[in-house]
Amino acid sequence: MADPMSAEERDALAGELALGVLVGEERAAAMRLRLSDPAFAAAVNDWNTRFEPLYAGFAESPAPALWPAIQRRLAAPDHSRIRRALRLWRIGAVASSALAASLATVILLRPPPAPVEIVRPPEQVAVAQLGTEEAPALLAVNYDPAGGVLRIRAVRLPESRLAPELWVIPADGVPRSLGLVASGGSSTVAISAANRALLQDGVTLAITLEPRDGAPHDAPSSAPIAAGKISAI
Repeated sequence: MADPMSAEERDALAGELALGVLVGEERAAAMRLRLSDPAFAAAVNDWNTRFEPLYAGFAESPAPALWPAIQRRLAAPDHSRIRRALRLWRIGAVASSALAASLATVILLRPPPAPVEIVRPPEQVAVAQLGTEEAPALLAVNYDPAGGVLRIRAVRLPESRLAPELWVIPADGVPRSLGLVASGGSSTVAISAANRALLQDGVTLAITLEPRDGAPHDAPSSAPIAAGKISAI
């Protein structure tokens, strides 16, 4: 060990010796210094005093016979326990394989699920409110362009022996019949392919009272009792 050492180095060496971290020649040299140098020995004792509270937190050393017992068990393993563990492992492997095979059979034999039909709302609809200046809400109309279906709800129509007939009046001003509708409640009208192109934003819908015979008619026989324009939304 090089000498002379500074006071800081001597104090650090005393702390390392007290803590027990020195090994080999370094420990031997520090022990010799402790025997020959009272000041160094006092520093080691001082470090021991500081470390005593730390030592109290550790459990006692294991019994001397503990390590030999561990070595004996490592040298002579319990083969019966190993055999039992291996047997249990094999049983578990067989059971797992059987369970996996059963699940695979169930999956193969189970019929495929029925397809689920997803009903999406129409991307665009058209609405109209048919009425007069005195009664602006006689009928409410909802049209689905994708399905070509017109739904009409009669709010209040005048009582008559005639039937309400729905007309579309495009830009050319010529009415086209869309068919008879219910005078009360709700009704549904399937729009023909030829008339679907006529149901555009801003086009007029009208209701007249017509005889049931001969419907749908080529032209209205009376003035509209209600009318309104289509609004696309």
